[in-house]
Amino acid sequence: MDEPYYIENLINQRIEYEKSIFKGSDKEFDKLIDEKIPELLSGITSGLLEVTYKYCLDKKNDLKKREKEISAKIKKNYGIGIQLFEGFLELNSKISSMTYEKFYKTFDTKQDLIKLDTLVANHVRACQIANEIKTLVANGFADGAHARWRTLHEISVIFLYLYNSDYDTIEMYNDYVVIETYKKANEYNECCDELGLEPIEDSEIEEISRLRNLLISKYGKEFTENYGWTMKDLPKGRRNFRELEKLVNMNYLRAIYTWSNESIHGGVSGIKSKLSLRENEQHYFLTGPNDCGFMDPIYFTSISLSEMSNVFLKMEDSLMTKILGELLTVFQNQVTEEFENRENNCT
Repeated sequence: MDEPYYIENLINQRIEYEKSIFKGSDKEFDKLIDEKIPELLSGITSGLLEVTYKYCLDKKNDLKKREKEISAKIKKNYGIGIQLFEGFLELNSKISSMTYEKFYKTFDTKQDLIKLDTLVANHVRACQIANEIKTLVANGFADGAHARWRTLHEISVIFLYLYNSDYDTIEMYNDYVVIETYKKANEYNECCDELGLEPIEDSEIEEISRLRNLLISKYGKEFTENYGWTMKDLPKGRRNFRELEKLVNMNYLRAIYTWSNESIHGGVSGIKSKLSLRENEQHYFLTGPNDCGFMDPIYFTSISLSEMSNVFLKMEDSLMTKILGELLTVFQNQVTEEFENRENNCT
């Protein structure tokens, strides 16, 4: 640290002021300071509170200056790439709405409509997360963007699995919300007292339990376990996300998915290595944004979202879907190329 922090300067100024009005030697002053530390701290605290509060809210504080500096660099270096990515996201969002509007009118059975609704709901959520990733990138948070991609990858894998599944699995997937609700309700009641919150009423817990028991009667006890809704395709002991990745041929992203966990969990890897820091900056402590590390979250987001959108496009063999598919590929390639070039030139 080359210069004292702002708060340190304020404290030093206060000490210098006390020293200037003190009549005596430096040694006597030091002794007095030791004796008057509680009183001095009280004076410093009351004097600093207002000025520090104003400083923290000021648009010219150190954090705001840093954010403006990074924002300007990102806009200069990645502005075109972010604009292309926004176009890519817009196209994916339109594919989602077009698919729903077209097939909602043409599907006849309730089962087909429920499957369509389930798939579109997952695709829409994926588009929203991709927009969150765009916002994080545009504001300099590469690690946060990579962490959000982890969720996007999970949705993409589940989407692909559900698309290739029969209605029984779709029904189990939707019914599983009761199992999740039961778990969350019990976890909440276990800690609500310490949080100072009211517990869920017994009547509500009883109703959730009743619905859970109906599902156990319908599917068996195994349904209540993790990923119980995959029981038609995955044997007991192998019902997990890793196996789902294999089923839909997305396990080639397993290493990237594991790597993205560093940005989510509290392990030491997330402390030792950051996308947001260049190789020669890894020893820095970063509490805010930076202007690098965007290539991976952008690239893998484009892969996950394209996988889902292409599934929708292939539901209809028409000139329109073929053109949209080509346009999707063009956007994906341009976004990747632009970010890759900028990342390579980023120093």
